[in-house]
Amino acid sequence: MEKEPIFTQSISAGTRVYYMDVHSDKKGQPYISISEVPTRRNPGKKDRRRIFVHLEDIPKFGEAFAEVAKYITDNTKDGTLALCN
Repeated sequence: MEKEPIFTQSISAGTRVYYMDVHSDKKGQPYISISEVPTRRNPGKKDRRRIFVHLEDIPKFGEAFAEVAKYITDNTKDGTLALCN
C-alpha cells in the first residue's frame, strides 16, 4: 500500500481528475507523482495513469511544461491549435 502524499493538488477537468502529489522515497528524497483518473460513473476499478518526476528532474520538467503550455496558449485561436511550419 502506498503512503499518503505529503502535499497534493487536484484539478477537476471534465471527465478526468488530475492529482499532483508530493511523496518521499525511502531515502527521504521528494518526488512528484502526477495521476490522471477518469471520472466514469460506473462502479469498479478506474484506469489510473501515473508518471513520477524525481527531484533532480523537477526543474527540467517544470521548464518544459511551461514552454509547452506557452506554445499552446500562444498558438490557439478559436479553440484550435494554429499549426506553425
